[in-house]
Amino acid sequence: MSPNNILDQIWETYQITIDCLKIASRCVDSGEYTLLKRTNFIGISPTEAGKGISTSRSEGDDYIILSLWAAFERQVYSCLQKECEKILDGNGSNFNKSVRRKIDEEIEYWRIDDILDLFKFIVSSDLIGNAKQIKRYRDWIAHKNPRKGPPSNVLPVNAYRVFSTILSCLGQVRT
Repeated sequence: MSPNNILDQIWETYQITIDCLKIASRCVDSGEYTLLKRTNFIGISPTEAGKGISTSRSEGDDYIILSLWAAFERQVYSCLQKECEKILDGNGSNFNKSVRRKIDEEIEYWRIDDILDLFKFIVSSDLIGNAKQIKRYRDWIAHKNPRKGPPSNVLPVNAYRVFSTILSCLGQVRT
């Protein structure tokens, strides 16, 4: 599966979900509840339904950031591992094998901010900075530390574009 393919699949699912929320909202607004049979909308007021749809949209935006980040981060780690394999395949010395084992064992524990910085020779610093900003927002969504305020809001479409562009740049180097 190509790196962007997983992002594209996540994005397409999100778009369909948003469309479904729009349809539900239109049904509630127009009073067309026949299309909403056997759903949780039956038996609640249009105001409650509207609030539920609005909340679902907001939370869906946050969840898509989490999902996109997880897929993006996995692809970045995978790319780094492949690049390390190239470097270490050149010499089969015992030291080289030891370094490779160490990388394979510990790469998952490296800070993603540091890994992203390694790619500044391939990807523009602005894009790397944008990815780090999205990560801060992702961290806030995941942990919601009440002592810290939320960072700048990230629109899902911006996260998708930044991650897709970065992965595209990384894919061009690997080929």
